[in-house]
Amino acid sequence: MVPTYKIAQSAIDLYATGPSQTRTSAVKNLHENIRSALNIWADNKFDTFLQGSYRNNTAIADINDVDIVALYDPWQSPVAASDWEKIFQRIAYILRETTLVSGAVSIGDKCIKFEGELKADIVPAVSIKPYSSTDPIMVFSRKEGRERENFPRQHYSNGVAKQDRSNDCYKATVRLFKRWVRQYPTLNAPSFYIECAVHSIPDARFDSYLPMSFLLTGAKILDYTRSTVIMSVAGDKDVLVPGEWHPSDFADFQDRLSGDLVRVSKAMEATSTAEANRLWRSAFGDI
Repeated sequence: MVPTYKIAQSAIDLYATGPSQTRTSAVKNLHENIRSALNIWADNKFDTFLQGSYRNNTAIADINDVDIVALYDPWQSPVAASDWEKIFQRIAYILRETTLVSGAVSIGDKCIKFEGELKADIVPAVSIKPYSSTDPIMVFSRKEGRERENFPRQHYSNGVAKQDRSNDCYKATVRLFKRWVRQYPTLNAPSFYIECAVHSIPDARFDSYLPMSFLLTGAKILDYTRSTVIMSVAGDKDVLVPGEWHPSDFADFQDRLSGDLVRVSKAMEATSTAEANRLWRSAFGDI
């Protein structure tokens, strides 16, 4: 007999649903306006596209920031630090002067930060060869004074493939983990690494009943050790290393997850909707 779970769908959706259509449309408009501004002021030499949670459809409902790549097509890597600085300054100047967007503009380590009704990180980038449409792209750390490879388009493609193989359960499960970890602000668990960890889970662990998917994928994550290899979603590097997601920070993540998976399991065993919802919400810090 198929078990009947008592967690209300509305309680599941509270943590699994992505941004509203209104929020998604606002992000689309911001991207298009920034693209238009760069095209007008820079003679169509920038190719812009979204990356990160919005692009990958793994953003939680109330996310308020977006990552936009500004690929400067005429140049190819390597680019001198002084020329990288020109790109940063040029983008910042355009965003301050254009009438298409309105907000505060500042220059950070790897991006230009825009703060209006929505926040955006505009990441300058160049390709390995001019006008390339394939990864990797190269981004620049002003603090370190060096270029780094980035694979946003491969990340997106691999995420789409994982979603298909998991019967459309992968991305909602990622959103559950991102929403879950927010109750622990002292944990060093950036959303990129969480997405990589969930992506590493075998496809068969994902379930259309999302609390079960969260429980099964979380249990597998608890089986990982400090020596486990967790590849990035793009497949270009191991992220469970001291220079990325430090194994000690990952162990802290596992410790917190362990107790909350017990609450999810008890929520699925509960015999009343009220008790199931209470236990489910408590696993996400809503008591």
